[in-house]
Amino acid sequence: MSNKTTWERTSVQNLLRNGASGRYYARWTIAGKQKWVNLHTDVFSVAKLRLNDEAAGIEALRQSASAVTEGQGTMGDLMQVYESRTRANTELKPGSITARLIALKKVRRTWPALEAMKPTAVTPEAVQAWVSRFKGDGTGFTPPGARTVIKGNSATSINRSIDTIRRLMEIAIERGAIHRNPVTVTPADGRRLKKKVARTKLVLPGFADVQRLFTAIENNGAVGGWAAEAADFCRFLAYSGCRVGEVPGVTWACVDWDRKLLHVRGVQPANPEHNALKTESSDRFVPLFEDLEALLQKIIQRRKAAAIYTRERQPEIAPGDRVLRLREAQKSIDRACASLGIPRITHHDFRHLFATRCIESGVDIPTVSRWLGHADGGALAMRTYGHLRQEHSTAQAAKVRF
Repeated sequence: MSNKTTWERTSVQNLLRNGASGRYYARWTIAGKQKWVNLHTDVFSVAKLRLNDEAAGIEALRQSASAVTEGQGTMGDLMQVYESRTRANTELKPGSITARLIALKKVRRTWPALEAMKPTAVTPEAVQAWVSRFKGDGTGFTPPGARTVIKGNSATSINRSIDTIRRLMEIAIERGAIHRNPVTVTPADGRRLKKKVARTKLVLPGFADVQRLFTAIENNGAVGGWAAEAADFCRFLAYSGCRVGEVPGVTWACVDWDRKLLHVRGVQPANPEHNALKTESSDRFVPLFEDLEALLQKIIQRRKAAAIYTRERQPEIAPGDRVLRLREAQKSIDRACASLGIPRITHHDFRHLFATRCIESGVDIPTVSRWLGHADGGALAMRTYGHLRQEHSTAQAAKVRF
C-alpha cells in the first residue's frame, strides 16, 4: 500500500494543495532546502491570505540563510535558521521542539551579545566563559511572587543550552563560515563544559504491588466500562516494554500468533504526512511472552463479548483494529496509586518495570535493549539497569558451590 502524498499545484506561486486532505500548504526553497508550512485550511481564499502572512517571515529567513552562506552572517542569522529548522523537523516530538526552542531562548538571555557576533568570534574560550557565567548566575529569572533572582540552573537546562550552541556552530560549519566547532574543543584547563547530571536511581513498586495496581485500576469503574481498558493498557505497557506513544500504532495485524512475535512499529510521527520514526531500531519485534499473549487473548474475548451484547453485526476482530482503545491512562493510575498508598508511577515506569523484570529473569542487557527499541546497542540500558545485572549476578553467585 502506497503512502505517497499527491500534491496539486494552484494558480498562486508557492501554494500547493494536498490531494488527500484538501488542505493547503506553502512551499519555499531556502538555501537549497525546501520549507513547508501547513496553512491549516482547505479554503483557497483563506490560504492565499495566510500565504502572504507567512511570506514576510520566509523572506527574512532567506536573507539570514543567504548571509550565512556568503560568510557575512551573524550568530543571530544562524539562530533564525536553526529555529526554522527545529520547527519544521518532523522527526522531533512536539515536546522536543519546545525544549529546543526554550534552550535557544535561554542562550539569548544569558549571552545577549551573541546575536551580533560573527561565528568566527565564538571561540572555545568565549564559550567557556559563557558556560561559567550561566552555571553561576543562571538566566536571571525571578519566579512570580519572589523577591530574588534564581541563581544557577539545572544540569539539564545548562546542557541543553550548550547543545544549542553546538548545533548553531554546526550550521556555521555547514555554510563554510568556520572550520571547527568551538563547543567540541576541550578547554585548555581541562574542565568539562557540560554539567554532570545526577542520575536518579529507579524506585519501582514490587511485582505484587504492580498486580494489585492493575486490579485497582480495573475495579475503578463500572463493569465493562473503560476501567478494564485502562487496566489492560497498563498491563500491555508492562508486558511489552512499549513506549506510550507507540501504542496507537499497534493493531491486530502486528500480532503474529504462529511465530509468537509482536511487531512494534515505533513512535508514529505527529504529522501523518511524514513517515519518520523515532529511530530505525524503534521499529522492532518483541516476543509474545506468555503473559502478553494471555492479555491479548483476554482483550479479544472481551471485545467479542461486547459486540454480541450490543448486537453488532460483525463481532470478529479486524486486522486493522487497534489492540488498545486508549492512548493514555495516567489519571486511572494516579487514582489507583493513591487508593493503595503506593508512590505515584507513570506510563514510562511500566517500561522500566518490563526491563527490570526481563533482567531479573536472566535476560542479557543487549537483548533487552533490542526489545526496548534502543538505537545504541545497549549503552543506555547498561547505564539505566546495569546495577540490576550486578544485583542479579550477586544473588546467583550465592547459589554456587564448589
